[in-house]
Amino acid sequence: MITDVREAWQEMVEAQRAFNATWPSAVVHAQVWLLPINKEPKGQTIITPMELVGEPAIEAAKKAILQFEQEEGQHPSTVMRLPGWIGVSQSVLEYAREANAARDRFLEVLAQETASMNLKSLSKGKHLRSILKLPIVIKQIERHIQVFEGVPRRILFTWAGKTAAPESIPVKDVIEKIETQLADAVAKADMDKERNLRLELKALGFLDAKAELHRYRPIAPHPRVMLYFSKSPRYDAMPHANLPIFVSLDEKQPWPRVDALEEFDAENAQAERSDKVPRQEIIPRLGLYLKTAPDRKRSPRTARGDSTAVTRALVSSTYQKR
Repeated sequence: MITDVREAWQEMVEAQRAFNATWPSAVVHAQVWLLPINKEPKGQTIITPMELVGEPAIEAAKKAILQFEQEEGQHPSTVMRLPGWIGVSQSVLEYAREANAARDRFLEVLAQETASMNLKSLSKGKHLRSILKLPIVIKQIERHIQVFEGVPRRILFTWAGKTAAPESIPVKDVIEKIETQLADAVAKADMDKERNLRLELKALGFLDAKAELHRYRPIAPHPRVMLYFSKSPRYDAMPHANLPIFVSLDEKQPWPRVDALEEFDAENAQAERSDKVPRQEIIPRLGLYLKTAPDRKRSPRTARGDSTAVTRALVSSTYQKR
């Protein structure tokens, strides 16, 4: 199975190289923003993007598409991002789909490998790094290249991560994590830590293993992009801005209005969520609570990842293909 992982890795890398060999010759315009590498596990409070246009933007995009390893100084729990947009004069959609499919195939092979070895989910990244002998960041593999075969009237870049995101976690996953930490504490003869972890497991023992705990997971600031194809005031697509997006562009036709990515300042970005629910503290150290009220229903119109808008705009794309 390790051989399968290595072969899938090589196939994935070659697929990204093949994609990079197709699109640069079709570029009409390229604009990206370099973001500083995060050296700490927590989100940065000030992020100042550096704009690149033209050939430097193309070279940065080619590098980002192939970048699955940590940069020097990058904290292992963080990711590299290169928001931006690239206008092309001919279709690169099928090439992008092939590159994305290769990413998905690699992740599937890795999942099969970790399942066959009965590895805990927390060990997947560590196991992959030991196989390839490279400082791999799995989240940089999981992202897709986004291509839209249409000319948007507007491309809006902004920041997300102003609030903590609500998250439900199965009790069994929490138990697995604490048991892993407990085994480490026992091995190191850390009696204080061992005692506290056993108390946490005891608290969880009163809950059904299928139950779910609740926490507000801090979201690190990250760029996002909204595309407007139709005449609707609502955006038609909001893919992740981890990599530059590709759109159709004709030098002789009107170009989209582009709202550039500006500086992120945490002090000016704080906001309280309106959907917090009553909760009972269970594991304070991990910020885990038991919800004491049912979730509020979300309106279909405001649900994240609305895939109907791009369909309405009749734009072929890789969006919502995951």
